[in-house]
Amino acid sequence: MRTILIVLGVWILINALIVLIMIPPRKPRKSGPRQTGALAPVPIDQNGHPFEEQEKPLLRHVIISIAMGAFFSLAPPLIEAVDSVKRFIRKRRG
Repeated sequence: MRTILIVLGVWILINALIVLIMIPPRKPRKSGPRQTGALAPVPIDQNGHPFEEQEKPLLRHVIISIAMGAFFSLAPPLIEAVDSVKRFIRKRRG
């Protein structure tokens, strides 16, 4: 049961980080004639290569990588500390 709760907590944390940090906010639509069912026109660069330019590291990516690294590196010691506190309390009672 504890393992399921840990996995569920990690899954929720990762999803929250992705939704809150990685996905940029939606930009408001420009007012104008509304087309239904039509795709937005996109200019095509005939001379460009799809992997030509490097993506810049965004602050969002840095925050997510630090948060996930901290969570996964600190989770085992925190779980061990909780277990040792529980054992200490049990010894004091009994």
